Amino acid sequence: MTDRIRSRYFHWVRLSLLAAMAVLAALSSVADAAAQDPPAETELVSDPDETVERDDDGSFTARPVFNRQIPLLHYGIRDADDGSWIGAVYQVRGGERRHRDGWEYTFDYPVLDDQPELESDKPYVLALITRQAVGAEAYTFHAVIPVYQSDSLWDRVLGALSPDRWARAVARWIIEGVHGALCGVVERATGVDAAECR
Repeated sequence: MTDRIRSRYFHWVRLSLLAAMAVLAALSSVADAAAQDPPAETELVSDPDETVERDDDGSFTARPVFNRQIPLLHYGIRDADDGSWIGAVYQVRGGERRHRDGWEYTFDYPVLDDQPELESDKPYVLALITRQAVGAEAYTFHAVIPVYQSDSLWDRVLGALSPDRWARAVARWIIEGVHGALCGVVERATGVDAAECR
């Protein structure tokens, strides 16, 4: 009787050990799979058209916001017409802070003597290059370095009276008026409501 109890006891011990080993193996494979997952892709959260604030002397302050913290951030400036690089590519150091949408990186241009000056009345393209580590895959984002526009009250009034702005507005009103009239003619002639015409 004791041998029978003893064999059953060892049988349950062996089954328990096998079950524990199977659970440990499963947990180990899950941990290995999780460790091999590639890092989440970096995204530029801020609007590329509103990332850069231009000054009257051609300099600018950039405030890109990314969805997560970036270990390595570089930037370069390209000509808006032909895409050629202006100057070298520079690394951003410091200036990061937690933002409600992610991580904001603030940097000014120029800060070094060898950085070329930019014309304030000419647009440029800011290339933001991010890496998760040295040698890792690089992601490049582009933002607009706009033409400088003064925000003083007098300049706003003069900008509102700009002939170019008024010409564009009048042309749009004329086009929309002609389009609306043609839609009305088509609807009356066919007797069908042109839902997509508007």
